[in-house]
Order: sequence, then C-alpha cells, then structure tokens
Amino acid sequence: MDQQHRSLEIAGSLAAFFYEEIQEAQERAGAELSEEIEAYVVHLLADFVRRTGVAGRRSPPLALQYLSARGQSGTARAFALREVGDRALFIAGAVPRSLDRTPVNVRYVRSIGESAYRGIAERGALAVFEELADAFEDVSQVIGEVVDVDGEAPRDLLGLYERWRRHGDPRDARRLVGAGVLLDARGSDVVQ
Repeated sequence: MDQQHRSLEIAGSLAAFFYEEIQEAQERAGAELSEEIEAYVVHLLADFVRRTGVAGRRSPPLALQYLSARGQSGTARAFALREVGDRALFIAGAVPRSLDRTPVNVRYVRSIGESAYRGIAERGALAVFEELADAFEDVSQVIGEVVDVDGEAPRDLLGLYERWRRHGDPRDARRLVGAGVLLDARGSDVVQ
C-alpha cells in the first residue's frame, strides 16, 4: 500500500472515530450541536491529531496571533482568524489545564476564539463560523468530553474546587457536584 493511500485510510479512520465520540460527548455534556458544527469539530480534531505542535507551548501567544490576524485583509485575514478560532477552540476544549500556570484563563481563550470566528462571519463567510462563535462554550465542552481522561471521581476536591473558581470549567463543576459539593457561581464562598 502506498503512503498516500495509507494516509487517506488513517484520515478516514480518525474522522469516523471522532464522529462517534462527538455523538456520545454531546449526551454527556448536555449539548446538541448542528450537523455542520459536528462535521467541523470532527475535522478540527482529526487535523490537530495530525499537527500536534499547532496548539503547543512553542506556538505564538494566542492574543498576538489574533491581533496579527485582524491586521490582515481579504482571504488571508479569514484564514488567519480561522486558525486563531480553531486553536482557541482546541485549547479551551482539549487542553484547558495547559493554562493553569499562565496569566490567562479559559474564559479569556474562549473570548478570543469567539471573536475570531465572529470576525470571519462578519465578512459574510459561511454561516458555520457565526454558529461556532455563538456556541463556542458548548462546542468546547463537547470537545472536552471527547478527550476527557479525568472522568473518574476526583481525589483532590479542594484542588478541583480551586481550579473551578479560577477557570470556571463546566467539567470541573460537574465533577464537584457529582462528589456532593454545592457550588455558588457568584463566589460567596460562605460556609454554612
């Protein structure tokens, strides 16, 4: 089997794998994505599996990448904004813990991703980008459910609680509630 045929076979397998995972993850996350968003996310995840360094620590800061993308024009601008939106979506969904030791949080990354997708949609691009901007948090939660390796009961409830207070990740909230912790999103932290 030649290399090109083998690559196509692997890509098809990745897409099929992620499609099944997305279906199950929507149920766990309590979200319902449109078929267009499902297809977009399947291809986004398959692409990031193939290009593992795109969202890594050696990548430029997301905010600088976003500013650079906004400074471009025409098709180059749309392409660059899409890369920012995709990277932000991947970080917010798949690797939000990578932000634990940085000055930014998941909400900040989500806002950049939403803005990037909205910037594409404003120019009359495909409707899927406006939908991605509007449903960014739900989509990132579904992605998080696909790649969630921490699905078991939490061992460090205090650490999990502190991380939830810092970042507001819905997966952390679900784990805490599942362990019997009552959460107050307003932040009163009053023990009664």
